[in-house]
Amino acid sequence: MSLIVRTGPQEYECQIGVLSTLNERLISHGYKKVLLIHGEASWRVAQPYLSNFLENGTPSSTLSLFNGECTYAEVDRIALLAQEIGADVIMGVGGGKLCDTVKYAAVKVTGIQSVLIPTLASNCAPWTPLSVMYNEEGVCLGFDIHNEQVSILLINPELIMGSPVKYFTAGIADTLAKWYESDMILSQPEHQANAFLLMARAAALNCRDSIVQSGVQAVSDLRSQLLTPAFIQIVETIIAISGLVGGLGDQFARTTIGHAVHDKITIFPESHDYLHGEKVAYGVMVQLAFEGKWSEIDQLMMFYDELVLPKSLVDLKLGHLTEQQVADFANEIVHDNALVSSGYVVTQEGLCQAMNTLETYIKVKSAV
Repeated sequence: MSLIVRTGPQEYECQIGVLSTLNERLISHGYKKVLLIHGEASWRVAQPYLSNFLENGTPSSTLSLFNGECTYAEVDRIALLAQEIGADVIMGVGGGKLCDTVKYAAVKVTGIQSVLIPTLASNCAPWTPLSVMYNEEGVCLGFDIHNEQVSILLINPELIMGSPVKYFTAGIADTLAKWYESDMILSQPEHQANAFLLMARAAALNCRDSIVQSGVQAVSDLRSQLLTPAFIQIVETIIAISGLVGGLGDQFARTTIGHAVHDKITIFPESHDYLHGEKVAYGVMVQLAFEGKWSEIDQLMMFYDELVLPKSLVDLKLGHLTEQQVADFANEIVHDNALVSSGYVVTQEGLCQAMNTLETYIKVKSAV
């Protein structure tokens, strides 16, 4: 069995006020020139927390606006800019796609590291040494794994508290998927003797238990702007613990049907109105339908309804798809590279039937 463990950032801290230590941390690592990549809306929220860094001038910094999509062209642009200004570190301040782009740009240039300051808890992108790639139209092309990990990852829960609820609930859905996607593989007898796969499964179970026990409360706390232990726990679960699942389990704990559905559903322009985690949420429903776990679907439906997560193609504005389009969509999912490498066995016929049955099931249940 080939298993490569990539645990996470070299240095990580989640703490109120942690960004006040940014200058000292950069200097202690020997970083002298920073290329700072930032979003637009997220930058307005983040700036007050970075005033000490921006006003200090040591290390010196150059700012550049992210183009909004994690494309190979944007990765190359940032890598080239870093070389032109002589940067030794690229810092990303923003959401998941920005973090993925910054990580990739940093590993493309020898001697450049990455520092990430997420403004959202919408997925595990700040933690993982891989980047999910898209084209300029927002269609997912798959993911690339990197041979270097993030140098420093700093999370200020107060900064995350300024993010939209929609992104947080998407992060909860993406994190919950870690258990449903990985357990079918990790529970197989041949994987029970591998210490790291056992740890990956424990991390996935922790994701599920934390989300089920505290997810709704954390969302309520965000809506009320209450910085509680439950909120901070879910933030770290979304970004760090869920990142550990794939980091410890590699291809055996990274992608099955849930994320494969996300990757392939992006071919439909209507899906671009929905976040990564929202599309994964639907993917989990498809996976459970494929596995015939309807009682589990019943339980998740109530949870999804509380968080306004999509359960069906209709919920994703894709209820108009023809039978042939659904069949073609199922075929694309079955041939997803990451799904194939995971060892999860799925057929087009079985997946197509699961998707169609799920639509009817959700429609009937919603009408009751």
